This record gives sequence, structure tokens and C-alpha cells, in this order.
Amino acid sequence: MKANIKLSLFELTFVKLLALLRNVVAKMTGNPNFTTPAVPLDDMAKLADDLEAAIEDATNGSRQSKLVRNALVQQAREMLRVQADYVRSVCAGDVVKLDSSGYELAKQREPIGIPGTAKDMQALFTNRRGEVDLRWKSVHGAHGYQVWMTDKDPALEANWQAIGYTTRVRHSVTDLESLKAYWFCVSAIGTAGEGAQSDPAKGIAA
Repeated sequence: MKANIKLSLFELTFVKLLALLRNVVAKMTGNPNFTTPAVPLDDMAKLADDLEAAIEDATNGSRQSKLVRNALVQQAREMLRVQADYVRSVCAGDVVKLDSSGYELAKQREPIGIPGTAKDMQALFTNRRGEVDLRWKSVHGAHGYQVWMTDKDPALEANWQAIGYTTRVRHSVTDLESLKAYWFCVSAIGTAGEGAQSDPAKGIAA
């Protein structure tokens, strides 16, 4: 997975925006990875100086001074956005180059892998003839669940049969023999494969 830089400019305070501006100038100056920046670094440094002064003037200052500060903040956001596009195009996902730009790196998503095991499996008695309601807790990374059942020894793997698939954390099993004991479990299924079966739960239909 290619790396990228984080650019949440509207979430930054004025001071943090200024700090990012100065950091990008400092890191990109003389950096061999960025020989033709989209925005001249001198222009970014000049804007940083102007923005710092405007922030100070606007503190408990006049309405006009705050308007000046806000206009410079908008310029800084646009300048940083344009420069970020240049950095992305030059680095092409190279994490080392991106990290040397002064921009913050975006967090990379980690592969979830095979889902874990569902917990708190329950087989609930209902008043509906021949039916048992199953419940369990959701598993991170699962996009669905395979439902298993046996009316024999649940300790033997060969006794289990797959009886359904659901994307929910509940399932109703029908057409069971009344007052007969059954065992149920589920296995979580994700992009990377199928997880282990849950602990079995015993259920009896009405």
C-alpha cells in the first residue's frame, strides 16, 4: 500500500497552520527530492512571516486586523494544498520522500487478516414450534458469518454441518424437531478468509 500525506488544513488552528507552513519550508529547502516546487519556497517563507505578524495583530485586535489574518490563513491553506499536490506527484507513494517534505504522513491502514472468533454464542428458546434463535457478538473485520449445527457430539468436528450464512449477528433456525437438543456455533468470514468456530451453544426448539 502506497504512503500518503495528511492534509486536514481546516482542522488546524492558526498557529498550527503557521507551524506547518514553516516546517514545509524548512524540510523542502535544499531537499534533492523537491527540486522544482510548485510554490516557490521563498513565497511560502514570506507568507509565513506575514501570517505570524497578522496572528499577533489580530489577538484582541480590531475587526480589520482579523480580516487580514483570515485572508492570509486562506492563502496559506491554498499554498499548502498546491504544494502538497506537487509533493504527492513527485514522491509517488514513497514514504521516505514524503516524510522528508515536512507534511504529516497519513496513517496507513493495516490489513485486518482472518477474523477472530465470535463470543457469547447463545441459542435461545422461542415459542415458535421447531425454531431456535441464535445470537452472538460481532467480530471485527467480519463481513458475514457461517452458521453451523449438529444434533450429535459437538466435540467431533465431523459432526458439524453448515446450515446458513448471514451478515447479521443473529439467525433463526427453523424446521427443527420439537424438544430435541441441538448444538450451534458460527465462524466469522472476512476478506482474508474464515475464522475459527465459536464455542457451541445448546438449543432446544418448542
